Amino acid sequence: MNIDSLKNNWKSLTVSPECQIDEMQDLLSNVRQGKISTLRDRLGSICRRLAIVCFIGIIFMVPYFHDAPLLAVLASSFFVFMGVLHILIYRQVRRLDFSRMTIRESVEAVSAIERNRVRMRAVGISLAVPLVMYMCHTFFNIFGGYSLYGCIVGAVVGLILGLLINRRVVKIIREMQSQLNVED
Repeated sequence: MNIDSLKNNWKSLTVSPECQIDEMQDLLSNVRQGKISTLRDRLGSICRRLAIVCFIGIIFMVPYFHDAPLLAVLASSFFVFMGVLHILIYRQVRRLDFSRMTIRESVEAVSAIERNRVRMRAVGISLAVPLVMYMCHTFFNIFGGYSLYGCIVGAVVGLILGLLINRRVVKIIREMQSQLNVED
């Protein structure tokens, strides 16, 4: 293709000013109404929901303080610990302000969030596996054999949900890093 024809084609492209104004007004309207969320907002929302789920887990353990007090204390401690860690990650995410941060600061902040999430996930898994095994054992002793099937199904469902949530968070962080032009 000829360079002159490309120049002519480029110059012939015009967008009507009304179209630009309408699109800008639609964009501003969507931002005001909260219909548009940034990657930071989505990541923060996930961290906030995970913290809330942890604290709801404490409420679910209250009935077990009578029948299995050790299990209730261990599980409640786990939920408090993980909830606090999720709140700390949430605070890190909320402090991200790419418009005021330099590229280097942004890259370091996103990398710190990813690093802390990996550490939190490792600690959470290493604490959760023995807790789930103890929970299954305790439920088997208290409620009988069929509760073991419920525990196994619950553990598998929890594992699948955890993997899906982790996949979504990793995708958001990777997208943040790609927007900041971070090479893996």
